[in-house]
Amino acid sequence: MRGRHGRYDRLARWYRSPIFWILCAAAVIRLAGITWGLPASDGWDDDGIAPRNFLVGLVETYAGGSFFTYPPLHMIVLTILTAPGWITALFRAHSFAQRDVIAEIIQVPFMTFFAVVARLVSAAMSVGTIYLVGKMAETVGGRRAGLFAAAACALNAALTYYGQVTNLDGPYLFWSALSLWGCMRVIAEHELRHVRWAALSAVAAVATKDQAYAVFLISAPLILLIWLATDPWPRANARSVMTTILLWTGIAAFALLAIDGAIVNPVGFARRVSFLIGPASKDYAQYQNNWIGRAVLLKDMWSYFPRYYPPAAALLGVFGVLLHAVRLRRDRALFVAGLLPLLAIVSFTIAFNFVALRSESRFFLPQSILLAVYIGIAVDRFVFGLYPSMAEPLFRYVVRGLVLAIAVAAFYQCAGIDAAFLGDPRYDAERWLRSNVHSGDTIETYGLNAYLPRFPKDAYVTRLDTKKLTARNPLPHVTELDQPFGSVAKRHPRFIVVSGFWVKDYLKWNPVRLGDGRANQEVRQSTVEDADARSYFRALFDGKLPYRLAYKSVYKPGFWPPEDAYESLAQTIFLFERQVPAQASIAAYKAKPGVVDTAGGRPHQCLYQAQRGNLEVGTACAGRGRNRRA
Repeated sequence: MRGRHGRYDRLARWYRSPIFWILCAAAVIRLAGITWGLPASDGWDDDGIAPRNFLVGLVETYAGGSFFTYPPLHMIVLTILTAPGWITALFRAHSFAQRDVIAEIIQVPFMTFFAVVARLVSAAMSVGTIYLVGKMAETVGGRRAGLFAAAACALNAALTYYGQVTNLDGPYLFWSALSLWGCMRVIAEHELRHVRWAALSAVAAVATKDQAYAVFLISAPLILLIWLATDPWPRANARSVMTTILLWTGIAAFALLAIDGAIVNPVGFARRVSFLIGPASKDYAQYQNNWIGRAVLLKDMWSYFPRYYPPAAALLGVFGVLLHAVRLRRDRALFVAGLLPLLAIVSFTIAFNFVALRSESRFFLPQSILLAVYIGIAVDRFVFGLYPSMAEPLFRYVVRGLVLAIAVAAFYQCAGIDAAFLGDPRYDAERWLRSNVHSGDTIETYGLNAYLPRFPKDAYVTRLDTKKLTARNPLPHVTELDQPFGSVAKRHPRFIVVSGFWVKDYLKWNPVRLGDGRANQEVRQSTVEDADARSYFRALFDGKLPYRLAYKSVYKPGFWPPEDAYESLAQTIFLFERQVPAQASIAAYKAKPGVVDTAGGRPHQCLYQAQRGNLEVGTACAGRGRNRRA
């Protein structure tokens, strides 16, 4: 009975705590995107690992000589949590042969189950990150500072997005925050037992997404040096401190190599590292590899701040750093512990942003999350500690009103993310297709799965792409073609469906000027050099082909802010309709060489290539070598 009453008391204290309601509100905000684009055989999460890639990625991490773009820890987690689904698929398959297993597992019910589970895990880890950021601020600034920091992190608009999709950015930030909090507790509490959890959590972060290394590469050794130089306790216990740190650093390094497959698959691990430091970064660089380029990157980092918080929050963060330095100057342990989030911000900027030279929303997410620690400290001091004695009531109300206004603006941004999930233009495009496409009508489309709407099942859908057939990730009931874009007159589709995001470089390509610090991404530049595709799409959109723009699905935010910082969210869909009747039959069309037929739910990783006049089975893996999201 005593134990039962103790648990009840703990639960009562928990739900009476403000942090409980902050986390509940954050969880509710993260529900809108859970079923985004579902049910389907693939997801709309651009660069997400579910529903398709996590099982393939896990296999390829440990298969001899092969590799996957991302490390496997989160894929292991998802494989365990989705076990009821893929085990059921194994027993439902006609046989345990690869072809039959894949044919069953990519069916809509299983793929939808995998996607929902993965998104729920992302949401849970996002809420966990909010809690950990609050605990980091509480460790150095007190309980109120922790509550305000958690609230600020919960109102981070980019974290709201990445807390609802299956990208690895949210999960690795959870592990990174857990590790940083452990380090802060070691310094602030003089408790070496936290070293093990800090080290293992850092391993979990890097084993979830490699770029997590940048959070620790500079900050960890630098904070150790500052701690030894500033606080007498670690110097007095230097032997124990260094022994514990070196022991758990060694254990962590071995654990990372084991998880990443370096021990059981050294060749594949070496190939993955070579890929990450080569094409995976250099082909996507947006800035020149010099100090001018890095200066422009820093300028863009500041200009992109509204992606995360209202601009006034930046001033709160800066003020929080100054307040921490002043208020805690007499408590050396807390002072050093409170520097760690700032050092982690600097470390990630130098060790990742300055190396990758990219500025997508997810690549500044760590800085925005850790800034919430100092926002919490600043708000706590503003609301409760900066009252001049002559005008205390008026000053208090003005300050609280300003803080509330910033919070409301931040909530407005987060709600705008949810509105974009719910009002995705692809839903509108799907409604139009259901109303206008008849059984047997032909639809031609282009580009990656993540950018496409779901198509009517009774239509005959074909897809062209610049990628080779072996590099695509086919969809059930979609026929993959390897033909020039410009030969559309021979194909005679009735409808053409084009994603605005995918086609934009073909329609308008403005190379950056050399010397201004920016660089043309090699992957985009090679795409627009395709003269056939550029001519075809410009003619299509200019009305020079026998197709008219029948419908345009555009995101209409209404009251909410527009969203344009995420590649697969709120993007326009163009739907064209043929004006000249088609002459070719579908049967003749299927028989043409270069057609890959995945209709009827055939395996998305097995290629059906026209050889010797017949369709024969090939065995190319769509995920081999990199995270191919076709």
